[in-house]
Amino acid sequence: MSAAKSFKKIFTRKRLQEIYTDRIKNSGAIGLDRVRPANLDKHLTAELDHIVEKVHRGEYRFTAYKEKLILKGASSPPRQISIPTARDRIVLRALCNCLSDVFPKAKLTLPQTVIDSLKTALNSGVYAEYAKIDLKSFYPSIPHELVAAATRKKIQKPEFRQLITDALTTPTVPESRGSKGADRPTVGVPQGLAISNVLAEIALQGIDTLFESRTGIWYKRYVDDILILGPTGVARSTANELIAELKALKLNPHDFEPGSKSKVESLTDPFSFLGYQIEGGQVLIRHESILRFESSIAKIFTAYRHKLATARRPADKARALAYCQWKLNLRITGCIFKGKRLGWAAYFCQITTTSQLRAINHTVRKLTDRFCPTGEINPKSLIKTFYELQRGMKANNGYIPNLDALTISQKREKLAMWLGDDALKLSDAEVERRFEIKASKAVRELEEDIAQTS
Repeated sequence: MSAAKSFKKIFTRKRLQEIYTDRIKNSGAIGLDRVRPANLDKHLTAELDHIVEKVHRGEYRFTAYKEKLILKGASSPPRQISIPTARDRIVLRALCNCLSDVFPKAKLTLPQTVIDSLKTALNSGVYAEYAKIDLKSFYPSIPHELVAAATRKKIQKPEFRQLITDALTTPTVPESRGSKGADRPTVGVPQGLAISNVLAEIALQGIDTLFESRTGIWYKRYVDDILILGPTGVARSTANELIAELKALKLNPHDFEPGSKSKVESLTDPFSFLGYQIEGGQVLIRHESILRFESSIAKIFTAYRHKLATARRPADKARALAYCQWKLNLRITGCIFKGKRLGWAAYFCQITTTSQLRAINHTVRKLTDRFCPTGEINPKSLIKTFYELQRGMKANNGYIPNLDALTISQKREKLAMWLGDDALKLSDAEVERRFEIKASKAVRELEEDIAQTS
C-alpha cells in the first residue's frame, strides 16, 4: 500500500478510536501528563479531532516521554524505556500501523522461527563455522539519518515523514525533572514505543537483504544479535565485510578481539543465540536462562509466605493461596494473550530434548514442598506444557490458559484474588478495564523471564 493512502486511511477519527478502544484504553501505562488512558473517554472526541487536524497539517507535537530505567546487572548501564502519554500512544500506534502497511517485511521475526531455521541449517551439514556479531547499544545508536534514508524511498508525504521525525526527536526525561530545558536527541530510536521495532527493522532492511540473499551462508540478525554460518573461512570473511558495512552506517558492532562479544569459532564448539545453547548437536536452554526462571518461581513462593504472615482473616489466606497457585501455574505454562502465545516455555519450545525441563520440574517440586508442605498447592508441569505447545494454537484443553477467551464472570473471579469481595461490586466495563491492566502486568512479568536472552 502507498504511504499516502495508508496515512489517509489510518489517521481518521474512526480508525483512531478503534486503536484507542482496542490497544490503549485498558492499559495501565501513564505518561508525563499523568493522565490514565481510560480518562481520555471523558473528552475523546475532542482529543481525536485534535490529532486528526494536527497530524494532517504536519503540526502534531509529542509530549516528552517519561523515562523508565530497567536494570541489566551491576556491570551494565540500565536500559532506558520511553513511556508516551495516552494521546501520543494513539498516534504512535497509528504510525506503526502505517509503517507496517508501507514496509510489510519489516515485522520482527519470532525468535522461535529463527531458531527453527537455525536447526535446519545445522542439520544440513554444509556449514563448518559460525560468526557472532553483537551491536553495542543498538537502539540508542541508530542514526536518525539512517532511518530517514530508509523511509524516504517509499514515503514522500511530508506530514508522514514529519511525524516520524518528531517521534524520534522527542526527548525522554525523568518524571521528577520534567521536559523543561530538555535537549532533543539527534541519534537513537527510543525504546518502548509502538514504532521502535519497526523503525529499527526498516533502518537495517537493506543490509539484511544484502546478506540474506548470499548463497553458501546462513545469515540472521535478531535486533542487536547477528549470527552467520558458513564453510571454513567463509563465515569470518563474511563477518568482517558485514562489520565494515555496519560501521559505514555509523552503527557500533563489536570487533573480533579477546573478550569481545563478537567471535568466530568452529561449529563443534558450543555457542548461544537468542537464549538458546547449541551444544553437541542439541538445541538447549542457556543455563543463565534456567537460573533466571527458577529464581522467578522462588520469588512467587517467597511473596506467598509474606502474604500468609500478614493475613488477618481466613479470607486473606485463601486469596493469597489462590493468587500463588494462579501465578505459579501462569509462570510455568505461560498463556495466550491478545492472540499470542507468551511465556518462558513458549519462548524455548524449539529445544530438542526435555531433560532440562524435567530438572526444572524437580526444582519446582522441591520449592513447593518447602513452602507448602501440606500440599495445598499443586503446580503444573513444564513437560506437559512443552507437548501442549507442540500441538500449536489449535490445542484448547485449557492447560495453557487463554486469557482472551475468559468470560466476564471468570475475569471477575480472577480480580477477586486482588480485590476480594469488592470485585463483585464492579460493573462489567470496570471488570474488563481492571482485568486488562492486571493481565498486561502479569504478561510483562512473564516476558522478564526471557529478557536479556542473548
